[in-house]
Amino acid sequence: MCGIAGYVGFKVATPFVLESLQKLEYRGYDSAGLAYTQNNNLCRLRVVGGVKNLERETFKDVIFSSTMIGHTRWATHGKVCVANAHPQLSNAKDVAVVHNGIVENFEQLKTLLAENGTKFESQTDTEIIPNLMHTYLRENTNQGILDALHKTTKRLQGSYALCVLVKGSDNIFVTSHFSPLVLSKSDAGCMVASDISALPQGKLFKLPDDFFAVLSKNDISFFDQDLNPTNLDALNITNIQQNDGLGGFKTYMEKEINQGGSAIRQTCQNPTMLNILDTMAKQLFLAPRKVVITACGTALHAGRILGFLLKKECGIECVVDYASEFRYFPPHLDTNTVCIFISQSGETADTLSCLELAKSKNAHTVGITNVPTSRLAGMVDFCILTSAGAECAVASTKAFMAQLAVAYLMTQKICQVQNKQCEFCAQDVFDCADMLNHLNTTQTVDEIVKTLKDQQSLYVLGRGLDYTTAQEGALKIKEVSYIHCEALPLGELKHGSLALFNKDTFCFVVMTQKHLATKTINNIHEIKSRGAHVVLLTNLDVEVEADFVLKIKCKDCFSPIFATKILQLIALNLANAKNIDVDKPRNLAKSVTVE
Repeated sequence: MCGIAGYVGFKVATPFVLESLQKLEYRGYDSAGLAYTQNNNLCRLRVVGGVKNLERETFKDVIFSSTMIGHTRWATHGKVCVANAHPQLSNAKDVAVVHNGIVENFEQLKTLLAENGTKFESQTDTEIIPNLMHTYLRENTNQGILDALHKTTKRLQGSYALCVLVKGSDNIFVTSHFSPLVLSKSDAGCMVASDISALPQGKLFKLPDDFFAVLSKNDISFFDQDLNPTNLDALNITNIQQNDGLGGFKTYMEKEINQGGSAIRQTCQNPTMLNILDTMAKQLFLAPRKVVITACGTALHAGRILGFLLKKECGIECVVDYASEFRYFPPHLDTNTVCIFISQSGETADTLSCLELAKSKNAHTVGITNVPTSRLAGMVDFCILTSAGAECAVASTKAFMAQLAVAYLMTQKICQVQNKQCEFCAQDVFDCADMLNHLNTTQTVDEIVKTLKDQQSLYVLGRGLDYTTAQEGALKIKEVSYIHCEALPLGELKHGSLALFNKDTFCFVVMTQKHLATKTINNIHEIKSRGAHVVLLTNLDVEVEADFVLKIKCKDCFSPIFATKILQLIALNLANAKNIDVDKPRNLAKSVTVE
């Protein structure tokens, strides 16, 4: 879950690499570093903290190199310190490596290298890679370096994306296995990054698994898994999702919450996506199918809502499971199974592992993702692309809204091909976009935040569809405000959890399902009778004893869209009240490319 960038070209490399790293900082911000060739030496600069800290350090040295690799780290092996920051060097200081992924057998390799005299300066798994390369490096020609890199990767178990500099060479050498790398070629030179959004316009290439590339000032040379020269077709992408700045907002999270409506609108208006959705429904759902939905984090909550809708509207029974658990306890999968995988980045390692398992069982596969160049997009039978635009904050907000739009559109389309009546139509989903933009609860939210900002623990409660909304709301609050927040199904309180409720307890209750209103009101009475405080989110006109009431106007079935936005705003404002950086919450990174 680290960001990689590299440049070799006709200009000073530093501005290119720093700009790319800034766009990749959502992947990690524990530490950052650069390695570059200068005066026939291999130089390195590393800092603890984000790219701004690294940029400040570059002002202290005169760097005129035109060949550079950079890295922004999310720690997996070793604490956050300069010694563990990338790039990592070999003992001989002749090989520099930046790495995204995990080397699962690094302990064995480290022991072997240590027995042969290698001294290690870090706690990282990455440091074994330049030292292994050094043992294979015979000459610093392209062929000699490629051969050493090839032999090194044969020893590695796990996932990796690697960018390598070698003393005496002005080229960059790259390879990847189960971790993304994208390359570009333009008049300014050649670049590599772990996300297409971090690259300038030009010819773009995605590096296949286990392939190799050599970037020089003028060109990129590609090699297959056996180091045979090969050609790759440039990607045909006209609209790359670019980070267009804060646009007057204080944080990306605030901006992206406010872009939720446009994410729904743009997704509903994407003709290519709608055509694929139509084809998928006709090919996969004319006959009864078993449906399995798997994802992680926020995407899983979108999956739970999709599963609810498919069951309620289409009569399709769905299994919805955590991708991190699914692979180890999978349901029965066969040619009659449709597996749906949801991932904002399309690079979520746990989800991709489940996808590989499903394909090995000959199940039909559908992907919902925001990134057309992602591994998920390339692996599934049907790729349903959301149109949320670049999402820079670590906590997902507008991408979730776009995933919900797909969930409603997919449900409506399947009902249509099965000649079943659906509670909503495509236009209803589109109309949610404008309604969401006009949702205004600022004054009440501010009052709630003043009351709750010093709480150590909160609860978000609901029944049925509202419980899934509660799960997403609780995740947002804990992600960015660091307040312990637990989602609970209201009907289960008296079976154990009610023991936690007293006069110091604060909870949110989501009540939007008309047929469950009476039961939910009874649950609120149970909570209030223990002295607890209630913030009610509802679209229903009912008399309920609550400390605060947040009213929304929508059909019951669309309540996850509107209630979630309110909970997103509460999470944002709780974090702001505690002076927390909402865009970069501690211990988290956005694109989880390691298990």
